[in-house]
Amino acid sequence: MDNSSSQSESSSSNSAQPINNSISNKTTSYENISNNIILLKLEEDGFTTPDGKAKELIKELSEIKYLYALKLLFENPLNRFTPKVLRDSLVTLADPKPFDYYDIQSVTRLELHLRTWVAVLEKICFTQMRLSKDLRNRIYNSLPKFVEIHRKTTQIMQEGIDNKYISDFNQFNHRQINNDDDSIKKRNYNIDFLLIHLRDTLHSLRDDETWFQEIIRRTKNLLKAALNITPGILLIAGVALPNDNSSILLMLTQIRESLSFKYPVASYYVDWRIMLIIQHNLFTWSENPEMIISNKFSELVLMEYFWSFLEREWINVTNKSILDSQTKFDEVSNKVAKALKNTGSFLNDLAGNEPLALPHILWFGILDLAQNLVQKSTRTSTYGLCYYLAIESLNKAPSSFIQFKAVEILLHLHNINSQMFSMIDDDFDQYIKKLNENKSTDFSEKFQNLLLFIKEKYLEDLKILGNDIENEKKGKGKRKSLNQNSYLKREQTSSSNIIDIIANEMTCPVSSEPEDQLCILKCQHTLSLNNLKKLKQKICSECREKIEEDDIRYLSQNSIYKYLYTKFSESGHILPSIELENSDQIYDSDNSDNSEADLILIKKKNFMNPTIKLNSNISLSSILSRNSKKQHPTYQNIINEINEKHYKKAESLCKEFLNFFPKSYSLRCILAYIYRCLKNYKQAHFYLKEAINLKPKEPIAYLICGEIFFWQGDYDKAVDNLKISINYKVKINNSYIIIGNSYLFKGYYYYSIENYNIALENNPNNYSCLKNSAYSYEKRRGYLVEALKILDKLLNINMNDSLILCYYGEILCNMEQYNKAILYFTKANIIDPENTHNLNKRAIAYYILQDYDKVLLDLDKIIQLDPLNSLAHYFRSLTYYTKKDINNAVIEFKKYKELFDFNDILSKTQLFHLEYLLNKNNSTELNNILTKINQISNIKGNKLLLLIRCKIHMELKMHHEIKIDLDLLYLSKGYFEYISYFYFLQECIVDFWPLSVVNNKLGIVNGFSKHMYEKSLVYFMSNLVNLDNQLHQFQENDINSLSEKVINPKNEKLYLNLPILNKHIYNFKIIWKINVKEILHKECLIKFIIKNDSEQQEHILKHEDVLKIVGLGWIEYQLPINIYECEIQLSIEINGSINMQIDYVRFGSNNEMITCIPNMGDLLLDFHKICPNVPETFKDKYFSRIEMENLLELKDIINNLK
Repeated sequence: MDNSSSQSESSSSNSAQPINNSISNKTTSYENISNNIILLKLEEDGFTTPDGKAKELIKELSEIKYLYALKLLFENPLNRFTPKVLRDSLVTLADPKPFDYYDIQSVTRLELHLRTWVAVLEKICFTQMRLSKDLRNRIYNSLPKFVEIHRKTTQIMQEGIDNKYISDFNQFNHRQINNDDDSIKKRNYNIDFLLIHLRDTLHSLRDDETWFQEIIRRTKNLLKAALNITPGILLIAGVALPNDNSSILLMLTQIRESLSFKYPVASYYVDWRIMLIIQHNLFTWSENPEMIISNKFSELVLMEYFWSFLEREWINVTNKSILDSQTKFDEVSNKVAKALKNTGSFLNDLAGNEPLALPHILWFGILDLAQNLVQKSTRTSTYGLCYYLAIESLNKAPSSFIQFKAVEILLHLHNINSQMFSMIDDDFDQYIKKLNENKSTDFSEKFQNLLLFIKEKYLEDLKILGNDIENEKKGKGKRKSLNQNSYLKREQTSSSNIIDIIANEMTCPVSSEPEDQLCILKCQHTLSLNNLKKLKQKICSECREKIEEDDIRYLSQNSIYKYLYTKFSESGHILPSIELENSDQIYDSDNSDNSEADLILIKKKNFMNPTIKLNSNISLSSILSRNSKKQHPTYQNIINEINEKHYKKAESLCKEFLNFFPKSYSLRCILAYIYRCLKNYKQAHFYLKEAINLKPKEPIAYLICGEIFFWQGDYDKAVDNLKISINYKVKINNSYIIIGNSYLFKGYYYYSIENYNIALENNPNNYSCLKNSAYSYEKRRGYLVEALKILDKLLNINMNDSLILCYYGEILCNMEQYNKAILYFTKANIIDPENTHNLNKRAIAYYILQDYDKVLLDLDKIIQLDPLNSLAHYFRSLTYYTKKDINNAVIEFKKYKELFDFNDILSKTQLFHLEYLLNKNNSTELNNILTKINQISNIKGNKLLLLIRCKIHMELKMHHEIKIDLDLLYLSKGYFEYISYFYFLQECIVDFWPLSVVNNKLGIVNGFSKHMYEKSLVYFMSNLVNLDNQLHQFQENDINSLSEKVINPKNEKLYLNLPILNKHIYNFKIIWKINVKEILHKECLIKFIIKNDSEQQEHILKHEDVLKIVGLGWIEYQLPINIYECEIQLSIEINGSINMQIDYVRFGSNNEMITCIPNMGDLLLDFHKICPNVPETFKDKYFSRIEMENLLELKDIINNLK
């Protein structure tokens, strides 16, 4: 963004006029920035530091020469400024006062002023400083004034300074002087672009936004790794770096998609910012005294990124007619101008909708950077690449916006070397001809008017540099005089063909052809990546210097190579492929005595364009043909289109390419992958079936097939195919993750964990895999400690993942460690204070700890964030009820009733629960609630509703109905999951259900205990006290017990021998309800003994076993022993080294060996269904589809294809 502009008088013309070459070679490079006449004068006057020069220059900004010098000063990447100077410069440049008059240079001065402002702001972006909210607000609010200055200045320049020149120019549709359609549209789009850039950059520098610094860091690291400046920097984070640039761009896209924006950001801006970060780092590294990279390398890399970014823009206008978007551009342009003019307070502006931007503004910005590079470069190949970039953009231009910038570049190139770029006049004529053919004379005439205006504007721009040089010639003799030739030492190669120069830059000396993947060695010689891999001895083929991996700089030229491939071929730089049987074999760079190779080289020479001179002594060992499918340009294009997510285009290319290789297994796999990305699974399976028939023992087709079955929800077939691919030695670690995910969604958590563990052995920091593994452990219930261990690993990777912190707290709640859980909920709240789910969970924990004031505080926060959050009103009503604040409880109940979902059975259950609690003593209301509950269909399958109805029946003393409800509860599937709720019904069970006779030798004297043994096969330890008075000393009260009494050994050795129990089920497990609070000694032991008439079995928990259950709270521990006898005697022995409680033993069956029993009290009925854990609540984030789709990557498929 380095060219200034002006507008001068012009008249319309019916044809393109020849380009005026009266001024040439007037641009500058960093090498000569310091030679600016003003900067040299400041140096002589004692201002030797950048700060000192800047302080002086900002005093004289009304003069263009000082403004231009200040811009050069800030654009020099070697200059460092103090935050104070940057702040003062920013404030000065944001002041519109110098623009209170108009002269012939007003527009020139305005653009130069904005570009200097941009240069200062870019320095701030990469300086360790932060602007205050007030300063940002003041700077931001100055933009509308500059928008108005731009509008008014343009209008006055159109009318003429002396008011004698009147035109029909219609700027932003603010004013239309006449209605003549042939008006010359003198609009300097550079200013529009710069104003939008300033707006969005200031917006991104908010101190409550984090994405800006994050993208600077991540882009810089990616670039370092891609160029091999810092080898392995991404591997530390577990990220594998691809070699090709398109894949790097894909990774940049993933970085962009992973960013979190607190405020809307213009859609173009993130990509634009990435490009600016890339440019900043390349310029800084190339100008660094340590020569991290060379200027040549920096420019080559930058050009490739320009082409790569613009390739995406060009694809969007493919198959569209010329200037297809002109009407849309004009409409949006008017809206953007109004939006900029009406910019409000920085604190509030842009906080709602995405900021408006001009269509194709990223395209314009990339071209602006290219123009900037042309002005600073001295390399002819850079000029050539920018020429093709500009011509391609002009031919594809969807509006005058892009036409403007493309023409500016072409005019600048013509000015640099009019002989080399003499074809530009013809290019303009051809473009005008195309406009006439495809559109109308109207578009043609408008372009000719635009072209004439830009030519005159460009000549005015050059006067700034021209005056600088002329003034320098008049300087004092003691200062070195700089004439036009010495001012810029450019390559003068006007006789060379542009494409030859570009090809030479990209040519590998081994293959003697341009390559798309190059390596720049320490000795500065070039070698293609493909040929480097084939070297047995890593020695430079030209200077014989040893090649060290860390000294290599990787240079991808994919996009440039693809677009110029035809031109390379036509000019003879790329030769027809020679079919060799072993073209991919590794060769020795020292072997020059290869007669067979020499013969084939002679054959290859016969195909060569005679204009290319070859060394007749070269051997084939240094000119391998590019003959495999993978090296074919069409194949490369397919891969690039897939990486860019242009799947339809990739599909077309691949199907066409398949016609040339009809028996290709690899192309079928790639085509299937394309259809998988298009979600056309039927076609994908078709080509996979063909591939498997061709090569039934190759793994990749099975791999893709299995992954597609996963997305189709056919998890059994997914697992089967993925296992086949593993059996056939597929070397893709993610295969195990996909298998694990398949088992996860089937609910087979044991097998999902098994596969995740295999995957984590090879990649222990795989974030997605760790998350899914933690969820699998949590769902197994008895493995909560293991789940927490996995979550610890996740927090070690990212300690600020608020969802993981919240999930950690939820699992601690399941383990009844509420105080500790609150610490994690609080950490999560600090990171994400607007997460209402986390606040709900913390409120529940506070509720269980009976800290009701804190419960209400959290619920208040939730309602402030989300006034329609029905769950918060539900818990508020419960909390007020528990505090016996019935009035507020009723108020909250009414609010909840207004908000709850009538179609959701769970919401209805919550509503009936609240209604019951608030109307316990009102029989009329209780009957009304019963009527509403009984209207619900299939109530038999809803245990919570049955419990509430049973409780209401109890309050109304409806004996017969209570018995019906209890029968339904006992007969319902999965009844044992609800045993912990039966204390809720203790009163009614004993009073209203006749019991059969029970053996008095069991010590059962309590009616509820009798019922629980008779119907639920539960034997309470409190019954033993009735048989042995000595056990009274170990009995204690516990509200978490169904009998309200438990046994606690109290750190003593204890042996409990239960009476013979008789059960009426055949195959069952023995389940103990215990609470291991503390391990007192490593020699701890718990022994479970089972006796019957024929044998005795034991199950012993030693220290390592007890560690798994200590601190879990009340659990049901299921012995891993099947019992078939009807009468058995159970015993439990504790050796005194454990602090634990025992509630009961029962017969039955749980899904897991260890089942936690959370203590929710009698108010929070099955709260896990009311407020599920993080993975279920945020399943789209926790089980990210993007992360799962990325498990099958194109590079893995290609690397495994033979």
